[in-house]
Amino acid sequence: MKTVRVVAAVIHRDGAVLATQRGYGAYKDFWEFPGGKIEAGETPEAALVREIREELAVAVEPERYLLTVEY
Repeated sequence: MKTVRVVAAVIHRDGAVLATQRGYGAYKDFWEFPGGKIEAGETPEAALVREIREELAVAVEPERYLLTVEY
């Protein structure tokens, strides 16, 4: 089975959590945490910062690792 490494951000402030709505693909209009694929040679933290900058035009600084999910 192929392994695809991805990252997702749980962005929270004042008791609210940010989710984004997909605009394309099989899961169009579903909700997800923002993030994406880790590129070759990239750390998960660097991938997360890059993906959030690309998707949301926001600069983030990861605070801590939450969990790993294998599916």
